[in-house]
Amino acid sequence: MSFVSAYDTDGVRVLTLDRPETLNALTLEGMRELGERVEAAAADPAVRALVLTGAGKAFSAGGDAQFLLGIPAMTDAELRTVVYGTFQRPVRAIRAMPKPVVAAVNGPAVGAGCELAVASDFRLASEHARFGEVWIRLGCVPALGGMYLLPRIVGLTRATEMILTGELVDAAEAHRIGLVTRVVPAGELLDAAVALARALARGPAKALAAAKAAINRGLASDFWSELDATVADQLGCFRTADFTEGVRALADRRPPHFTGE
Repeated sequence: MSFVSAYDTDGVRVLTLDRPETLNALTLEGMRELGERVEAAAADPAVRALVLTGAGKAFSAGGDAQFLLGIPAMTDAELRTVVYGTFQRPVRAIRAMPKPVVAAVNGPAVGAGCELAVASDFRLASEHARFGEVWIRLGCVPALGGMYLLPRIVGLTRATEMILTGELVDAAEAHRIGLVTRVVPAGELLDAAVALARALARGPAKALAAAKAAINRGLASDFWSELDATVADQLGCFRTADFTEGVRALADRRPPHFTGE
């Protein structure tokens, strides 16, 4: 069963996280497929821009609960493959592709879902959108580039607050702090995102690619090293009792009781 649906329109490929019954929760298979789809769009000369959105009420609720529950039993080698090889794959592809990426955030974008939106070049949001770097609530840290990119988007103080508290930011606040370009009525969001992507697709492809590469260079004295470094941070979190408690609390739909262990 495919996790990502796709269609093309006027040089734009629209990828939809299509597991609405789980609020588009992200599994290993889903992230692997999404990475493959983004890489395919990057390599396809007929695709000039990409739109990423979610089906149903959410953009993505983040990591799938059943997947998260299995993390403490994994070896370090397995976890490095999971984080570096699979979960980071779509983010790396979004940042590396020489084409603009527009995230149409139709509802909650939390955890890894928030990181996918943050990695995109543009973010448009419906009034129902919510953004949350909620990893700290699981006793963990973001490792998909958000700790590097978010301070550069919204500023150090606001990013620190979001990451250390795990608070959710609504669409209006996301617009105020510069996390999203604009807020669009829910029924108009995808059309607005596709219209923006079409306008970008009509632009000078080589110049757009060069500009995006230059932005990455300017941003990233070392974005890629930061991705590498946060794998070790996340693996350390995965081994804590607090992470196990955070995941169990998520599965049980109750507040976590962290002990610092």
